[in-house]
Amino acid sequence: MRRILAGMVLALILTGCDADDASDEKAAEAEKAPGAEQTIEIEKTLEVEKAAEAEKAAEAERATEANQAFEEGTAAYKSGDYATALRLLEPIAERGSVPAQMLVGVMYFEGQGVQRDYPQALKWYRLAAEQGAPKAQTIVGNIYLQGNGVFPDDNEAVKWFQLAAEQGDAEAQNNLGVMYASGKGVPQDYVQALVWFSLAAAQSSNPDQPKGSKDAVKNRDRAASQMSPEQIAAAQKLVSEWKPRPAAQ
Repeated sequence: MRRILAGMVLALILTGCDADDASDEKAAEAEKAPGAEQTIEIEKTLEVEKAAEAEKAAEAERATEANQAFEEGTAAYKSGDYATALRLLEPIAERGSVPAQMLVGVMYFEGQGVQRDYPQALKWYRLAAEQGAPKAQTIVGNIYLQGNGVFPDDNEAVKWFQLAAEQGDAEAQNNLGVMYASGKGVPQDYVQALVWFSLAAAQSSNPDQPKGSKDAVKNRDRAASQMSPEQIAAAQKLVSEWKPRPAAQ
């Protein structure tokens, strides 16, 4: 009987040992699990970083190719080889290059290397304008003002002149002054007209802003001659407070 009890006790002890060993193994596995998960996370992070680096390298390569194509395209344009210029520049313009969009717009507008197409010209100018290019915004305004391939739209013209004028484009400032003086697309307002004429005229000695600034000097003096001292003072105050708006990014 005692032997039987001893055997049972021994069996229980051995079973307990086996249970303890199993528990220890599970604990060890549990301790290892976080490390495995961490390794997986690290591997994922490395893969993401590797993919980002590869995309960055690819983007740099595309930029280099685009710059080279733009240089070759502009060289072809200057030499009068408009067909080659258009072939090189249009794909870059499609990828969002503002200078390329502007030059492609010129070629469609003037019929250089392609049949003259005002709607296509407007398309490319507008793409550049929507990216905040003030010269493109001024051109889009002129297209709507003059009705080149579109119905004349003074309100749309004012919209684009305003955007460019606020960035300091002298031609747009002068044009906006004309719109205010004549009441085209906006309520007639001689104070606002004088403000924009004055801002444009102030750039008459700026070689980068020749177009519009010379006309603005005459327009400013003509407008001022028809205004009261109070109106002139109000316009001068607004001019002194004016600051150019940064281009949209």
